[in-house]
Amino acid sequence: MSPQTPSDKPPEKRRRLGLEGANTLVQTLAILGAGAWGVYTFVYEARIKPGLAPPSVSVKTDLARVGERGDRVAIRSTVTRTNVGQAGVRVLGLTYTAIGIRTRFAEPGADEAARAAEREAAFRAALTGTASLDVARDYTRESGGTPILRQGLLFSGATPLPSEPSDLNPGESVSRDVIVYADRKAYDAVRFEVRLAYAKEDDPPVRLRFEAGADGVLAAVPAEPCPAPKCPLRTTDFATEFSLW
Repeated sequence: MSPQTPSDKPPEKRRRLGLEGANTLVQTLAILGAGAWGVYTFVYEARIKPGLAPPSVSVKTDLARVGERGDRVAIRSTVTRTNVGQAGVRVLGLTYTAIGIRTRFAEPGADEAARAAEREAAFRAALTGTASLDVARDYTRESGGTPILRQGLLFSGATPLPSEPSDLNPGESVSRDVIVYADRKAYDAVRFEVRLAYAKEDDPPVRLRFEAGADGVLAAVPAEPCPAPKCPLRTTDFATEFSLW
C-alpha cells in the first residue's frame, strides 16, 4: 500500500491543519505587533514626547530674617528654580529686585467716621471698571516703591561674554541665596521680584540684555526682536513680600 500524500488526507484533517496554521500565524503576528508597539511606546514616552513638550520652570522664594543691626534688618532670600516640565531647559537669564514699600496709616480723630464712609464709597465705586483691586480699611500702600537691591545674571547662550551654563533636567532644582539689608525706619515691608528667562534645551539660545522698567524692576529681555510664536524664549515671574515689623 503506497504512503498517503498531503492531498490524499481527508478533507476534515486538511481543514483542521489549515485552521491551526492560520491561528499560529495570527498569534505570532499579534506577539510581534505587541512587541513593536511596546518598543514604540517606550521610545515615544522616553524620547519623542519629552521633545515635543513645552519648557516649564517654576520659581519660588523662601524668606527669613537672619539678623539685625540698629534699624537695619538682614533678610535671606532663597530663590529656587525647578524644571517642572518633561523637556530639558536652558536657563538664559535671572533677575532679582528687592523693593522697599512704605505704608501710610490713617490717624485717629474726630472725623474718623467720615473718613471711613469716604473710603467705603471709594471702594464701592472701584468695584466696576477695573481689573485689579487693593483697598485696605485704614491704611494705604504707596505705589511703586524704592528698589534697594537689583541683581542680574545672564547665563551661557544669552551673552557672548564669559558666563556659566545653567541647564535643568526634568525635575531638577537649583537654589541661590541672596542677603538683603533693609531700613525699617524707611520701609514697612520689602517686595522681592524674581524674573526668569529660559528656553528648551534643544532650541537655539536667545541673546538677552538687561532692562529696568518704569518701576525700576530689573528684567532680562531679548537683545534683538524675537516675535512670537517662533521665539523660543519663555519667562516666569514670581513676587512675594516680607514685613519689617
